[in-house]
Amino acid sequence: MKKIQLAALFLLGLGINVFAQDSYKLVESKSRNMVTGTSTLHDWRCVAEKQSGTAAIKTGDVLEVKSLTARIAAKSLKSIKENGKYYDDAMDKNAYKALEADKHPEIVYTLTGTSNMKTTGATSTFSATGNLTIAGKTNRVTFPVKAVVNGDNITFTATVKFKLTAFGITPPKALMGTIKTGDDVAVVLNSTFAK
Repeated sequence: MKKIQLAALFLLGLGINVFAQDSYKLVESKSRNMVTGTSTLHDWRCVAEKQSGTAAIKTGDVLEVKSLTARIAAKSLKSIKENGKYYDDAMDKNAYKALEADKHPEIVYTLTGTSNMKTTGATSTFSATGNLTIAGKTNRVTFPVKAVVNGDNITFTATVKFKLTAFGITPPKALMGTIKTGDDVAVVLNSTFAK
């Protein structure tokens, strides 16, 4: 009888290990997330200088992302030129005003589900569905994701396209309306999470 009980406990322990998931946190120094768009003057991009995130992930033969939340501080978005230098503060201030950053200080994404998971070696691809909140308005979005496992690190890359007006945001204007931002923008993600 004792052997059966020990065997049952052993198998239960194996089951716990097989289905265990690990907690991960976004590594800010290894992540580069930005928002890109167009205007009547030039294309633009804003890099997030302050971001955070948590996830519950099971690695193994098939990657399973059980949960994931990522946050970008709206006022940490900084516009940059192709040579890496910042524009003047006026463009950033227009962006913060459009995002209502004082009232809604964070852009937040919360994963609600995944589908079409395919894993080959250390690389997985899947469709992610979740809630994206910008300027206080939440929309459901689905987009393709690539995940690469490297030891205790997992790097997710994706591009999420949407319209500013879908989040109740009026595309910013400058110089008395002579420069207009396009309605179509994208969040370009390159986020690394670690145990």
